Amino acid sequence: MSSITSEITVFFILIFLGFLLKFKFNKPDFKNGLKLYILNIALPATIFISIVSVQIDSKYLLFPLIALFFNIMIFLLSPIILRISNITDVRKKRTLYMLLASFAPGLSCFPIINEFLGYESLAKASIIDFGNKVFVLIFLFFVAFKFHNSNQNSTINNPNKPINTVLKSLFLEPINIVIIVAILFLSSRSSINDIPFLFIDLFSKIKDTLTPVVLIFVGLSIVFNRHVFKNIFPLLFIRSGLCLLISTACIQTTGFTLSEDMKLFLILSLSSVSFWPFLHMTFVDNLEKNVEEEKKTFDTKYGLNFLAYSLPFSTITILSLFSNEELLLDFNNLYIISISFLLFGVFLTITFNPFKFKSKEKKLLNGSTFRRDLIANKLGTSQK
Repeated sequence: MSSITSEITVFFILIFLGFLLKFKFNKPDFKNGLKLYILNIALPATIFISIVSVQIDSKYLLFPLIALFFNIMIFLLSPIILRISNITDVRKKRTLYMLLASFAPGLSCFPIINEFLGYESLAKASIIDFGNKVFVLIFLFFVAFKFHNSNQNSTINNPNKPINTVLKSLFLEPINIVIIVAILFLSSRSSINDIPFLFIDLFSKIKDTLTPVVLIFVGLSIVFNRHVFKNIFPLLFIRSGLCLLISTACIQTTGFTLSEDMKLFLILSLSSVSFWPFLHMTFVDNLEKNVEEEKKTFDTKYGLNFLAYSLPFSTITILSLFSNEELLLDFNNLYIISISFLLFGVFLTITFNPFKFKSKEKKLLNGSTFRRDLIANKLGTSQK
C-alpha cells in the first residue's frame, strides 16, 4: 500500500470514527463545540503558520478575484442545475440559488490541502477563499433580500443595520483576521523567524489537531434520511460535476498544465456549500415570522439538510480523487469524471423522482393531443 493510500485510509477511518461517535454524543452542543474549535482556533492557527512560512508573491493578491469570478459563474448557471435536477418547488429553488454558488473550503478542503499539498498551497487557498467570503457574505446577502422583497412585495426599512452586521462579520471572522494580520506581518519584511518560538510551537501543535478533528466532525455530520437523501444527493453530484467541468475547462483553455496550483483550484471547486447563506436565509425567515410557512421566501429546513449532506459528500469526494492522484494529472480523466458525476446525478433524479418526469411527459402528450384535436376541428370547419 502506497503512503498516500495509507494516509487516505486513515482519513476514512477517522470519518467512520466520527460517525460512530454520533450515537454516543448525540447532543448538538458537542458538534457545535467542535465546529467552533475548528473555525475559531485550529483553522486560524494553521492558516497563520502557513502564510508566514512562505514568501507571498504579489500575484497572489489576484487569487480572490478568481474565486469571485467562479462564484458568479456558478450562480449564473444555477438555473441550469435546478432544471437538470427537476426542482419545481419555488421556496426550494430560492434556497438552492443561495447555496449552490457558495463554497466552504475551510471545513471540507483546507485540512486535505494542508496534508497533501503543503503550507504554500494552504496559504494560497486561504487568500483565494477571501474572494469567496466577499461573495457569500455581501453578494448573497443582497440576493436574499431581493428574493424577500419580490416574494413579500416589501422594501427594506433600514438596510444599514443588516449591511453593517454583514461587513462586521466579514472583517471580524477569525480566519479573515488571521489572513490580514499575516499579510501585514510579511509586508513589514518580517519572517517566521521573528516570531517567538513559544507562539510558533503553540500554533504548530494546534495545527496538528486540525485534520483529525475536521474528519471526525465530517463523520458526525453524516445524516441518513431517505426522503431528504433522494432530494439532495442527486443535486450534490450535479453541482460537483458542473464545478469540476468548469474548473477543468478554464485550466485547459488558459494553457496551464496540471501542476500543484491547478490541483489546488480543482480541489477548491469541489468544496461543500457555505453556512453563511443559511444565516442570511435565517435572518430573512425571522423577518417573516408572522408569515404562513408556505408563503415564506426560503425553505430553511431544506437548506439545513442540504448543508448537512454537502460537507461529508465533498470531503469524501475529494479524498476519493486523491486516492489515485494520476486522475488529477490528465484532462481526459477529469472530463470523464465530471461528466460521469453529471450523468449520475441526472440518473438519480430520474430514479428517485420518476413521477415528476412521467407527469411532465403526460403534460406534453396531452398538449400535443389538444393541438391535434384543435387543428382537426379547424380543418373540419373550413371544409364545411
